[in-house]
Amino acid sequence: MDTTTTNAIMDRLATTAWDQLSTLTPAALDLDEIAHQAEINPAAARATAGSVTTLILHQLSRLDRRALLESLADIEDAGEVTIREKILESLMHRFEVYTPFKSQIATLDAAARRDPQLGIRLLDSLEQAMRALLRMVGDDLVGLRGEARVRGVAIVAMLVAREWQKDETADLTHTMKAIDARLTQAEEWGRSMRVLGHDDDPMAAGGEAVDDRFATGVDGDLLIQGRHNKQGR
Repeated sequence: MDTTTTNAIMDRLATTAWDQLSTLTPAALDLDEIAHQAEINPAAARATAGSVTTLILHQLSRLDRRALLESLADIEDAGEVTIREKILESLMHRFEVYTPFKSQIATLDAAARRDPQLGIRLLDSLEQAMRALLRMVGDDLVGLRGEARVRGVAIVAMLVAREWQKDETADLTHTMKAIDARLTQAEEWGRSMRVLGHDDDPMAAGGEAVDDRFATGVDGDLLIQGRHNKQGR
């Protein structure tokens, strides 16, 4: 089985699993049933995916890549903007991309609270997405400070997700305000913890750095998500 075929099978299986996740918990999903619905040979599904969790993570990765590439296009069109503005725009667009899937995210969040292993894998997925986001906006992520900034932005995303889940405005106004407020808070923590250099401007090196919770914690909602709709922005 070549790479193209494998990727196509993974995409079909992941899309089907994601659709089922809107009404079923991860524990209730069955790989063979997903394969049947996706019209994929169950043996090929087991060989390619291996588990339902792998399919869920694959779908999250697909949505994250889409959000990042679309954010990159928007940032390039905007011309000269600060790194802070780039981070804010990218986080906001990620919430936009995921907004049609709030039910899936709520289901995953609840499941992660019951299943620590799933929670760890979802958190790792989020940190990978935030690492890619920071690299895209120009952060070199060197050393421990770079890793702290990744975790800091991930925690910003998790905290904002609470507001996003409740945000019913057409243009996600409350979510945007929450991102701005949490980034400001992260900047303050970053300076106090010296994750930003003494002479650094806020966000000059992706400076969403952290206190001890930001460096090590998992606090509540594990994912940020959003809606692909630019109206009102």
